Amino acid sequence: LITSAPGVARWLSGVGSAEFFLLCPPGLDSRGFLIGPPLAQRLGVGFVPIRKKGKLPGPTESVSYTLEYGEAALEIQSDAVEPGQKVVIVDDLLATGGTMRAACELVRRLKAEILECLVIIELKFLKGVEKLESVPFFSLLQYD
Repeated sequence: LITSAPGVARWLSGVGSAEFFLLCPPGLDSRGFLIGPPLAQRLGVGFVPIRKKGKLPGPTESVSYTLEYGEAALEIQSDAVEPGQKVVIVDDLLATGGTMRAACELVRRLKAEILECLVIIELKFLKGVEKLESVPFFSLLQYD
């Protein structure tokens, strides 16, 4: 799995610093699920799935966004995070930035504080980070 890669394992093990002690990492459907749960486990906090529309039970918040090939929607459970809770959103890849921007919008609707967006791979040539505006962002690997 992804956590068996030495660089990723070191990254995950180093993330447990004090600044993230209130962290509740939302992970994006579906490869963000490979990163978010190990991170949450390492930090001793819960994991929050952000899923494609129609996959979550109970009341949800939903946001639509455009992809390079059409439109999609993401959802988060309405009670997944508390107002003021500190979160770091995680995913495997940042390409055009549409999915991550939608995830940020969902977390903001729940009035949580986004500390950072973390991804394993960033495709810099697609300039997706520009869609994140002022949200702090970190990628482990960058491809120009």
